[in-house]
Amino acid sequence: MNSFHSIYRHPKFNGYGKKSAYQRFSILSGLDFKSILDVGSGPCFLQSWLTDNKIHCHYEAVDIREDCFQFCDCPTHTKIPIGAFFDVVCLFGTVTYNIDRDEEKNKDLLKTLLFQSKQVAKKFLLFTVFKEPMRQKHKEENLKNFFVYFSKNEIEKMMKELDISNFDVIEDDKLDEQEYFVLCKKLDS
Repeated sequence: MNSFHSIYRHPKFNGYGKKSAYQRFSILSGLDFKSILDVGSGPCFLQSWLTDNKIHCHYEAVDIREDCFQFCDCPTHTKIPIGAFFDVVCLFGTVTYNIDRDEEKNKDLLKTLLFQSKQVAKKFLLFTVFKEPMRQKHKEENLKNFFVYFSKNEIEKMMKELDISNFDVIEDDKLDEQEYFVLCKKLDS
């Protein structure tokens, strides 16, 4: 059974490794922002990437794993800070693992996190999800039920339910061949 603690055994673990995480963060390079909230931050690799790329902005981290924050030197939260506002709210791989083997529950969790994130995102809301077509590949690797997968239709339906109409579903193997990157724009208008 996939339990939260069996997957995240060490506070420095983010599920991707630093090199892969940095590759994924490059999607932020073309965006204009002065503040960012990293939901599901883990050990704040995004903050390190911002520093390494000389991107100066206010950064805050959210994770339910408080032990991760020992690696961070930023404001941290265990819940999305409702009432605060950020130019960008990111959820990189936040609901990736199929915890307790309940895919619907995990999809509902992502939807809840996106709803809360939308409330604090001024310009952009960015999140990643595993592509549904990867389920077949992972079946061959015996990982079929290990991850949560989304089709493009599911993403579009979720965006409609969240009343987000200006978004792009990005497929870019240079970022990550297994995931869709969903970039929602101009949320404050």
